[in-house]
Amino acid sequence: MDPLPSSTEGRLLLAAFLLLLTLIGLSVLGERTLPLFGGNRDLAARAYKTLFVGLGGGMLALAAPALVTGFVGRLRALFTRIEAKGAIADAILRDRAPELAQTAGFTLMALFALAGAVAALLVWTGILWPGER
Repeated sequence: MDPLPSSTEGRLLLAAFLLLLTLIGLSVLGERTLPLFGGNRDLAARAYKTLFVGLGGGMLALAAPALVTGFVGRLRALFTRIEAKGAIADAILRDRAPELAQTAGFTLMALFALAGAVAALLVWTGILWPGER
């Protein structure tokens, strides 16, 4: 398997940043979007909770590949610079380590996306984050 170019992780990280800006924008709008829900505060609260959990999970999922490959890259540079010895250093300094890190990053991306979708569904149904009664 040929490793993907690092620009792929960069684009995914940029998409995660755009989701963060979307979350910030939605939080700034707040009460101004109440007419979209017909003035129903309970529905608006439930929709916003679901949206925030779903977008937050998506943001974490999109950032995972860049975080994992970046962390392994920094560890490789550190272990090379200090000439580390040992089983962990040998595993990180192998030629296949960046490829394995990329695979692990994209696997985590899929798991975080699935977890975010399930969490958003559970929030919508009121199981995970019940409203005030």
